[in-house]
Amino acid sequence: MITLEQLMCFKAVYELNSYSRAARATGKTRATVRERVKALEDNLGFDLFEVNGKALIPTHQANYLFPRADNLTRQSKEFFSVALSTFSASISTINLHHDDLVPLCLLSDIDDAIADEFPDISINWLQRDRQSSFSEIESGGALFTIMPTIGKIYPSTKVGMINLGTYQYAPYTSVDSNISHNMISLNELTTEDFLVTENAMLNEMRYAKISNRTHLVSNNDLLMKKIQKKGWTLLSIANAEEYVCSGKLRKINVKESLGNLRQEIALFYGLHSEMNKSKTRIIEIATDCAAKFTQSNFS
Repeated sequence: MITLEQLMCFKAVYELNSYSRAARATGKTRATVRERVKALEDNLGFDLFEVNGKALIPTHQANYLFPRADNLTRQSKEFFSVALSTFSASISTINLHHDDLVPLCLLSDIDDAIADEFPDISINWLQRDRQSSFSEIESGGALFTIMPTIGKIYPSTKVGMINLGTYQYAPYTSVDSNISHNMISLNELTTEDFLVTENAMLNEMRYAKISNRTHLVSNNDLLMKKIQKKGWTLLSIANAEEYVCSGKLRKINVKESLGNLRQEIALFYGLHSEMNKSKTRIIEIATDCAAKFTQSNFS
C-alpha cells in the first residue's frame, strides 16, 4: 500500500535530487528517506530515480507522477491545518473581509453584534478584492467576506454563499464642483473625471469603466479626500450620507436610471466553518444584521 510518508519522501528527493538533502528537509534520516522511496518503487514496479554521479535524476515515470504527489501532499497539509482550526476549543481572532462600497453602517452593526455575544474575540475587518478574499476563505485565513455579487457567481466548491439583499448607490461630487446642479445626462457625466477605487476595478464592478476619464485611487479614504476637490464617483448612499449632511458632497441628478442603483451583496464563507459552532453562530449574526439592514432606507 502506498503511504503519504512515501509520497512526501519521493517529493523531497525529486525536488532536491539527493537523499541526504531530502533527509535534512524532511527531518528524517537518509536511510529512512531511501527506504520510503524504495518501498514506493516496489509498490509501483519501476524505478523513480537514476544515479548520475552524486545526483539523482528523475525517470520519465517520476516526472509524470510528481505533480500528483505534490498535489496530494499539499492537500494533506491543508486538511491538517483546517482540521486544527475547525475543531479548536476556542477562537481568539477572526478576520472578516469586505468590499469598499459595502455600507459601513452594516459592517459596524455586525461588528457590534459579534462583540456583544463573543466579547473575548478580536475582530479584524480587512478590505480585500474578490480573488484574494476567496483564497483566504478557502485556506481558513478569513471567516467570511461581504461582497457585491456579479451575475451567478459560485466561486468554489469550498465556498458557500448567503444572499444579504441589496444596498443603494448613486453618483456624488463636491458641493463646489463645476458639474451641473441641474439634471445632467449620463453622456455628459462620463466626460468628467471619474474616481474609482482599485478594489472596484479588481472586483470587475460593472460601473468601474463607466467614464472616458477614469482615475484609479488606492483606497476609499483617499477617494473621499480627492472627490472633495475634483471629479465625481459612485458611493453607497449610506456611506455618502455624513458627507452630504456636513456639506462636503452633493448627489448628482442624472436623467438616466443611474440616479439610485441597487447592488446585490452576499456573504461568502468557507464550508469547513460549518463544523464549528462558534463560527457558524458568527455567520448567523452577520446574516441577521443584514436582514435588519434591508428594512432601512439605504437598502
